[in-house]
Amino acid sequence: MAYSSREVPYEIADLLLRIVQPEPEDEYQALMEAEPFDEPRQDKQTTQKIREIVVDCMELLPDQDRFIIEAYNSERITYDELSKRLGVSIPHAWRLRKDAYCKLKVILLQNDSIIKYLGG
Repeated sequence: MAYSSREVPYEIADLLLRIVQPEPEDEYQALMEAEPFDEPRQDKQTTQKIREIVVDCMELLPDQDRFIIEAYNSERITYDELSKRLGVSIPHAWRLRKDAYCKLKVILLQNDSIIKYLGG
């Protein structure tokens, strides 16, 4: 499976919350940064693979959904700007964004690497 170097979305509900935080460079740093009684975060190498899987999964989305996620995360556009670009009302733009993330979540939860990473 080929991985892309594009930016990975930052808001995929709670599913990827752990991934977007800055990763420790190695296992030692992860242990040093861990809170008492919490598991240390994954190191940079591990989470980079997950990020690349997310990018690959985004390629499976319809063009409009991929555009919405990329525009919202890369450009940090507002719902007003998104609605103008899509030619829809602001509430409809909000629903389209929500639907795009739901579709991405479904695709991600079908990926064995993501399921394994999440402990499933």
